[in-house]
Amino acid sequence: MDKEKIIAGVMWLSGFSILIILSSITLFAGFNNMRQGSYTVLIIGLILIPAIFFCAYKGFSLILAAIFEK
Repeated sequence: MDKEKIIAGVMWLSGFSILIILSSITLFAGFNNMRQGSYTVLIIGLILIPAIFFCAYKGFSLILAAIFEK
């Protein structure tokens, strides 16, 4: 097992968890602000969603590559 790849994968997964928290907070605040006509925070929350999937993919692929390498 390559420990450097596992550490890099865990770092990507920590970014994944931080982005989940930030996205949920901004989506909650954005839907509350939508009642007053402000869509800025909601758009920021929606932009963070693809970054969540990218960080998850990158982190899990690095960890799996480290475990199952030849």
